[in-house]
Amino acid sequence: MRWLLSIFLVVSPAVTLADIITVSVPHAVSQQIEIYREQCAEEGGALELDGDEVVKLVTDEGNEAYVIHAAFTCGDLGHLWCGSGGCSTQFVIDNKLYETNRILPYAPNRISYAKDGEINYWLPDGFEFTIDE
Repeated sequence: MRWLLSIFLVVSPAVTLADIITVSVPHAVSQQIEIYREQCAEEGGALELDGDEVVKLVTDEGNEAYVIHAAFTCGDLGHLWCGSGGCSTQFVIDNKLYETNRILPYAPNRISYAKDGEINYWLPDGFEFTIDE
């Protein structure tokens, strides 16, 4: 019986802390998520992050990049930033936000960031797109 109680005491703090996991992201990422949170609240919902909406990548040039694939759920309202073909997508590279202006079916898995501001990105199925800055 003691071993059962000790297992419970060891596991119970982990269970209670499971909902408060935080991840450090650049300020531009948290600002964009806050914009989605505000838009959701204006519609009467509460933003839910499942954990796959923000992906960290390294560009071909070695820069740290974050992909924000807006597959957020807005409570019972569903995925407000997604259409039948995918969801809005932005990049944050060197703490600067870049808009793709595309509705993508899934998050890009490769990014190339040129010094002249051109960004190329690829979807897992091989499709390539470009953002001219």
